[in-house]
Amino acid sequence: MIKPRHTPIRTCVACRETDEKRDLLRIVRQPDGTLRYDPKGKLSGRGAYVCAAPACIALARKQKKLERSLKVSGVPEEVFVELNARAALRPPSDPESAAVSLSDPATDPSCENIEARDPGAKEMIVGERSDLKA
Repeated sequence: MIKPRHTPIRTCVACRETDEKRDLLRIVRQPDGTLRYDPKGKLSGRGAYVCAAPACIALARKQKKLERSLKVSGVPEEVFVELNARAALRPPSDPESAAVSLSDPATDPSCENIEARDPGAKEMIVGERSDLKA
């Protein structure tokens, strides 16, 4: 009997989605303090992963997610240029994950099936629960 091969799973610092390590882009803070893109995922140092989607890279930049994860004061512009170039070369593995949805849960049709499972769930998401109001 053949054992299935272990696939490392990592989390994107921007959207917090988990994916296979090889499908994410790794940025590493090397022991000398420099930051660089790690195409093979083998460089030594503290690493952080981001999805290969321009929306995730933009979110990581805007909210300073890479700075926080790598414990540095700033990420050089060249790193973001390299990440965007690599993201443009990779086809999105899932079309829905390629764009970050910032829709309102009250109008989002994907929230409709939540109400079927738990009638109070939709109100909790939207924030209109009567017991929470003062």
